[in-house]
Amino acid sequence: YQGIWQVAIVWGFGVALAIYTTAEASGAHLNPAITLAFQLVRPQAHGMTPVKSLLYVLAQFVGAILGAVINLLVHSNTIEAFERSQGIVRGEPKSILSALAFGEYFPNPGLSKEWGSGPYTQDDVSVTKALIVEAWGTFILAFVVFSITNQHNKAMEAGGGRPGVPFMIGATVAVLLALYAPITQAGWNPARDFGPRLVAYAAGWGEVAIPGPKNGFWIYIVGPFLGAPAGAAFAELLLWKRFPKKAA
Repeated sequence: YQGIWQVAIVWGFGVALAIYTTAEASGAHLNPAITLAFQLVRPQAHGMTPVKSLLYVLAQFVGAILGAVINLLVHSNTIEAFERSQGIVRGEPKSILSALAFGEYFPNPGLSKEWGSGPYTQDDVSVTKALIVEAWGTFILAFVVFSITNQHNKAMEAGGGRPGVPFMIGATVAVLLALYAPITQAGWNPARDFGPRLVAYAAGWGEVAIPGPKNGFWIYIVGPFLGAPAGAAFAELLLWKRFPKKAA
């Protein structure tokens, strides 16, 4: 079981399935950065208010923590077997290779000379570069979300609805992971990264989880929160903005 595209496609289908199963109940608010984008750019959707957005974000982080706890319980023996085979002591620097089951790291540990097959060294991807990549990837994700759900864009309409939207959002996640996971592991979602990090910290990874190498865990929170509103605004206020026609 290896290869970035395999991971990307599984993540993409997972996101699509999550949207299909929650869209009618909550608008499929699964990502705090996307929720912030809706609050700032399209608040009329899903009846967004600041209080509702904060409750969504709280639910997203709680869900991420609970999901990480479940994964730890289910896969604990697998993780322990991997650590044993690699001579990894949890909490020491090399345990980044098992901690990445919970949070993201830059450069991708599997492609670093220190922990994987190369070619990266730790100096090849700076904190600033990683922050920009996370902001840019989430910019693209939000741009796609707001473009294919905009009322003026009829490309996804079929049978009075837009049944293909969840699949295309999942496909976007898969493509972005394939492109940028070699650099930052492609977080794009503050809850998905930070919630599991808290679990990893408590489960013995300690400082490998938080603050992480280079004290860089925060870029997976700040980057998406910067990129998502910008990408949403580009789609909503520029690309798909429609101005009233002047009367003749």
